Amino acid sequence: MLFNSAAFGAFLIIALILFWSAPHSHRVYILVGVSLFFYLYSYPIYFFLLLILIVLNFALALEIARKPKSAGRYLFLAVALDLLSIGFYKYANFATQSLQSLLNFSGAPAHFPMLDLMLPLGISFFTFQMMSYVIDTYRGEPPEESLWNFAAYVSFFPQLVAGPIVRPKTLLPQIKTVRTYDDENAVRGIFLVAQGLVKKIVFADFLGVYVEKVFAAPADYSGLATLVAVYAYAFQIYFDFSGYTDIAIGCGKLFGFEIPINFNLPYISKNPREFWRRWHISLSTWLRDYLYIPLGGNRKGGGRTHFNLMTTMVLGGLWHGANWTFVLWGFYHGALISVQRFLEEQSELFRRLFSPRSRVMSAVVTLVTFHLVCLGWILFRSESLAKAGHILTNIVTAASAANSFEMPIVLMLAIASLSHIVRSTWKMEEWYVRLPAPIQAFGYSCATIFIFLFFTTEQRFIYFQF
Repeated sequence: MLFNSAAFGAFLIIALILFWSAPHSHRVYILVGVSLFFYLYSYPIYFFLLLILIVLNFALALEIARKPKSAGRYLFLAVALDLLSIGFYKYANFATQSLQSLLNFSGAPAHFPMLDLMLPLGISFFTFQMMSYVIDTYRGEPPEESLWNFAAYVSFFPQLVAGPIVRPKTLLPQIKTVRTYDDENAVRGIFLVAQGLVKKIVFADFLGVYVEKVFAAPADYSGLATLVAVYAYAFQIYFDFSGYTDIAIGCGKLFGFEIPINFNLPYISKNPREFWRRWHISLSTWLRDYLYIPLGGNRKGGGRTHFNLMTTMVLGGLWHGANWTFVLWGFYHGALISVQRFLEEQSELFRRLFSPRSRVMSAVVTLVTFHLVCLGWILFRSESLAKAGHILTNIVTAASAANSFEMPIVLMLAIASLSHIVRSTWKMEEWYVRLPAPIQAFGYSCATIFIFLFFTTEQRFIYFQF
């Protein structure tokens, strides 16, 4: 059930009516019920996988708390269960293909059968939420005694299939607290849902049509047109994923819950490390707290710090998909952050460069950082390393071709860039939600009519594939 579909609109209205009309003591059952229905409707084949993982992680976390002497074994079992689930469905064929290629390259021809697997929707997200819960329990956090509360935490439908990855400390206390309806919260929620739909339908899907054409046949386009497609993809994936997050946060507010932001204008970042503080915040902080710091963080010397950075970013890249392009994309960003850290440690000049105070230098380093990120997006978007190489080669060598860039795309990119610049200083949400209700309603009506007339679409969100 896509957020940008009429079916979801009807589902959301019914879910809200059921939730707010139910007694306080029954709302958690409503929440679990509608969330599981949402997943069952979207992906019935793996509905029971989600249920089994919820029950097993809940039970193992209780054992971790009740039996401290055996806590390590229960933690290992829970984490292994989650990693095996995501590993089997997401990486089994990737590992098989990689092994087959390695054997063929070494002169030992091999052919292994591939499994006909469909990736369970949201498995990369809900497994990480469950792992954070059992790890936190092992670290001393009290476990949740109610299976219903835990099921609501894992399956809460707004963020179930594409995040944000919400921590137990953030959502579980809210689920256990009596929620009261708040007009301002609802108004902000409606705004965020509308904003997310505009990001997805008007910007991301519109840019995606051009991106698909160019990346499918880069040789048919000029170098400039290919470069425009790379810029278009940078904003397509941002508006697609942040649009989903806006809708998730907005839906959360309609139910009285606060879901943390996942994107904070990443393309105004002045250096690679700042980019990851603004992009997919829930994943980057998860990797920091549950991978980078346990590996030793920056506490074991410079060499070990850079190793930990690279390991974290490479695994973060692999989390995004079973392809060597994602591994190399993670390695690339790890190298950028590692180089930045090394230069900052070596020179005061570089420390000032990565955190400039003048507007001119800020603009320069922001542009440089944006283009470094776009270079990485080529790897991220390409189906193979060879195709990524074709895109890069085409940008550099194809001075002219039959097809050039399309002006509507350039106009949309200009609007997208301007939105980043404007929103860095102007809080649109704060302004809009304070308008009189009739004016807000008129604005939403105009936006709805505009979308249905010119941009009607029900394209899947990009991060559904992860």
